[in-house]
Amino acid sequence: MIMSRTFPETHRLLSHLWSALGGDAELTSNVTFTGEGAMPSPFALTDLAGASNALVATAVGELLGEVGEPHPAIEVDRYIASGWFRLPLGPSQPLGEPLIVPMPANLDFFTELPTADDRWLRLHGIFPSARERIVKALGVADDIDAVAAVVKATPADEIEQRLVDGNAIVAASRTPEEWLETPAGRAVDAEPLAAYTEHPASGSRWRPTPGRPLAGIKVLDMTRVIAGPVGTRWLAALGAEVLRIERPGSDEAISHGGRGAEMVLGKRWAFLDIKTPEGLEQFKRLLAEADVFVHGYRPGAIDAIISEEERRAIKPDLVEVAVRAYGWTGPWALRRGFDTVVQFSVGLANETQRWALEDPGTRVPISVNGLMVDASRPRHTTVEGLDFTTGHLMAAAAIRGLTTRARTGAGSTWKFSLARTASLVIKDARSTADPGPAIQIPIDGPWEDRIYTGPFGPVKRLVFPVQIEGNPLFWERPAERVGSATPNWAF
Repeated sequence: MIMSRTFPETHRLLSHLWSALGGDAELTSNVTFTGEGAMPSPFALTDLAGASNALVATAVGELLGEVGEPHPAIEVDRYIASGWFRLPLGPSQPLGEPLIVPMPANLDFFTELPTADDRWLRLHGIFPSARERIVKALGVADDIDAVAAVVKATPADEIEQRLVDGNAIVAASRTPEEWLETPAGRAVDAEPLAAYTEHPASGSRWRPTPGRPLAGIKVLDMTRVIAGPVGTRWLAALGAEVLRIERPGSDEAISHGGRGAEMVLGKRWAFLDIKTPEGLEQFKRLLAEADVFVHGYRPGAIDAIISEEERRAIKPDLVEVAVRAYGWTGPWALRRGFDTVVQFSVGLANETQRWALEDPGTRVPISVNGLMVDASRPRHTTVEGLDFTTGHLMAAAAIRGLTTRARTGAGSTWKFSLARTASLVIKDARSTADPGPAIQIPIDGPWEDRIYTGPFGPVKRLVFPVQIEGNPLFWERPAERVGSATPNWAF
């Protein structure tokens, strides 16, 4: 049911995001938002969830216009969109015994520790290799208490740099103001939200199919964890063939997620080591047939093996979409990071704590992905909005790239970063004075009218938060175990 409220903040954010991608402002007029309320936060996370989902749908409507289709009506439920931003399971809820045995995670190394100057250091040691780098950089036993003792005796900036020099993934806590005063913060803030480069080429004969807009599109996926996988999962829901390739023995391959996870819904997942001569040659063959290449490995990892110029020579009309943690310029451009780490660097975690302590009677405990926590330290936002918003930006950019290719034949490169998305959140996505009723994560429905099976056993799944007139969203494949596919295109 269409509600009377117009949700101007959600529309404003949609216009901002669409403008950053170079889209025609008139195309957002076909979007209707529903769903009252907001996730409790100093930031407008529910508006971001609604706007970023609408962004992808708007890009789909523009693409369909290339074959003479009228721009479809788009409806986005902000409440359901909030539920889809949740980790770790996202839209699915298990109903029975899992078909896989859960694997232990390094959660003791996925935490924050106090420093000598009354700040906090966020560790991202959930993967085995990341944990090993922390221990090695500090020269201590593989024990969180030993790590905590060193951190407690050292000022935040000093211990952060020491660990970063050891290739660990960490962040010292800062306020938003402190972040924007650093050389890294100023550099990232000056970057465009979406950096776009067009490459003249002859293009392809592919055109979208109304009802399944990305049918026939091949997406080569070399993404990690959340932002990139969210983007490619969207492309799969629109009918693209998404082939995710993984290095044998990688962190994600040997983790719980390697046994099948929500982020690989709709995709095929194959092993391929592009560091070997044979693997690189196969990668080149895959790239030669790909329409879209999406990647999010640590900065420089892929370029060191095959440069962007080489990739472009293999496939001149390729639509390439890339993401980094800390931007593409400035002193932190090569630094590793994930949403939870970037939130500490840029001040989102500090700001969430400050907001909660303003009114502890109603704002504490803080909900973080459905887990209730106190405000004794900087806390992550209710959901990992940097990952999800950036992932939706990436999906929309890929679709806009395909639209440009259909019009002119040109290929394109699009670059994003979590830290640049954070600038958007800090400056343009503050919570409104009257956000409406609180949306508590996880939400309980509405659910699809069917049960799915997969690596976690039978699940029910939230309905999609987006309806694109005449173009249903669905995945044709379940979440598969890593290595279950071959590194070849299916068609």
